[in-house]
Amino acid sequence: MRLSIFSRITSLFLLLLLTTLATAQDSGDEDLEAAFDLKIKAEKVGDFEEVVRLCKSALEKGLDEDGEKEAKTLAASALYEQAEQLMIRIRRQRDPTFFRNEAVKKLKEAVELDPELGEGWLLIAKLNAIPGGDPDEALSALDQAIGQLDDEAVKQSEAYYLRSMLTRKDDREGAREDLDKAIEINESNVQALRIRSRLQILEGDVEEGLEDSNKILELNEGNVKVWMAQGASLSQLAKLQEDAAVVARNAEENGDDDAGNDVDSQFPQLSAEELESGAKAVRESVLDLYTKLLEVAPENENVYMQKAAAHQLLDQDEEAMATIDSLIEKDDSSIMALQMKARLLLSDEDNDEKTVEVLDRALKLDPYDTATRDLRMRFFMAREQYPNAIAEAKKILEKEPDSIGVMDRLGLLYTLDEQPDKAVEMYGEILRRMSPSYIGQLPPRSRPIFLMQRINYLRSRGDAFLSTGEHENAIEDYDEALDLGDQIEEMQASISGQDFEYTPNDGVLNNLAWVLATSTNDDLRNGKRAIELARRACEVTEYKMPHILSTLASGYAEDGDFEEAIKWIEKGLEVNEAREIDEVVTEEEKERQRKSLEKELESYRQKKPWRENQAEEEAAKKEAEAKDKEEPEDEEDSDKDSDDDAEDEDK
Repeated sequence: MRLSIFSRITSLFLLLLLTTLATAQDSGDEDLEAAFDLKIKAEKVGDFEEVVRLCKSALEKGLDEDGEKEAKTLAASALYEQAEQLMIRIRRQRDPTFFRNEAVKKLKEAVELDPELGEGWLLIAKLNAIPGGDPDEALSALDQAIGQLDDEAVKQSEAYYLRSMLTRKDDREGAREDLDKAIEINESNVQALRIRSRLQILEGDVEEGLEDSNKILELNEGNVKVWMAQGASLSQLAKLQEDAAVVARNAEENGDDDAGNDVDSQFPQLSAEELESGAKAVRESVLDLYTKLLEVAPENENVYMQKAAAHQLLDQDEEAMATIDSLIEKDDSSIMALQMKARLLLSDEDNDEKTVEVLDRALKLDPYDTATRDLRMRFFMAREQYPNAIAEAKKILEKEPDSIGVMDRLGLLYTLDEQPDKAVEMYGEILRRMSPSYIGQLPPRSRPIFLMQRINYLRSRGDAFLSTGEHENAIEDYDEALDLGDQIEEMQASISGQDFEYTPNDGVLNNLAWVLATSTNDDLRNGKRAIELARRACEVTEYKMPHILSTLASGYAEDGDFEEAIKWIEKGLEVNEAREIDEVVTEEEKERQRKSLEKELESYRQKKPWRENQAEEEAAKKEAEAKDKEEPEDEEDSDKDSDDDAEDEDK
């Protein structure tokens, strides 16, 4: 039987006691005895170094066969203890390289002295599994560890689990066998159970995956922290399945057999129905988990919140509301509960009065709470009460003056509230803070994402410039956005394993083409370039967006080719008519788009290019509104078709 390192040290102690009674001693025995005495009380790295020195000294002076073996074992155990202490330091370092290398060096010396030191081989593997380590060396060490830890079930299970994690990309079948072996040896290996549960659920073996999940909960009965973590993990898996179901559903509807489940290519393709069914089963398991946990921790606010969220994700809004109300009844000062209740109420306009009341209660409890302010901002924005939403966004920005996300939302609100000049100012501040000079400080893989964000803000400011009639400034922003897109494509060509493929921003292409084709400034128009840009925008959107087809037509009209202009406007009308009604494409939107396209068609039939006069129309509109407030509208004028002044809002 292979004894653990600690059992072997105890045996060594007894052996050394007998050795001291022997009349004839080899010359190294005294150093070996001193090494053992020091090992018993050693605490610091320096103590263990001294143990190793004494063992080496004993070996140099000479020992009998048994003494030599025990000196090597003792030195190996001291080196192992040193490595364990160095591991503590590794966890405190941003860059673990130095201490990892030191620990590995000591462990290699340890297993050279005692090749049967399974714990040493396992620790070598763990250290090399840390990012920056040598995976091949880790696997080699794990093979040794597994062979030497036959009588150490917990550690051998850990070795199988680690080998599974290191080989799962290149040898999925072998990795799965190792994972199963880890659990077979030690049914309490929570890490292995959690990974196998995840794999089973994502592979479609939901029932088996939930069995492993329940084992984790049984092993940690009453442990709120572990149960909450498992609930979060299962919720994430359900979300992955739901995302995959959307992809699979789209693929099935489009007859694309190769699209399948591309959320994670390592898992087999499942039908949308299978994925949806699996996700629902996992969601129900999560709800059951939080229901049981609430019995164990009835005062834990977060458990109520997670249970309510689980109900909501299963479309059980009434049950979610009941759970939140029970929490508020226990603690009427729970801001989290009030916020959750407001979110549940917000979706129905009939609840607006209750929603405001609940948010007001939360705000009174803490007027500086950003989450409450954010909810109020979103509520007012959804109800198109933009001045109120702007006021809330400003309050958030006072507390978080460096939040680009809040600035972005405020810029959007200014745009929606028809204050493009303030939107220009806000997006200008964002772009100042996101200067291209900053990109050199980012790691290469983060640079394309940074540039994509800057492109979006340039597009937003360019659109605001269009609204203020500053066409030249808009063109500058759109041109910079296109240049940044070219840079992203160059970057991606040199970065392997990039998570996304850049697609040109169709909004930038379309809006730049539009202003080049329709600007009232003769010096800015360029019909040929407008056609080129609009064509690219059409290709990106697969010729399925009516307003982009309209832009292509405007480019041809500016270039004098009214036959092509009419062709593409008529194509736009066909596409608009064929659009299906949903949350975005409403009947009102289709009708508005149809009228806009028909006006452009009439213009091209008269061989007149279209002109962007948005700023002038805005000024006229505001002037008319101001006049209406001063004197009642003439009855005869009120019968005029207001559509004559409609804007082309999609531009």
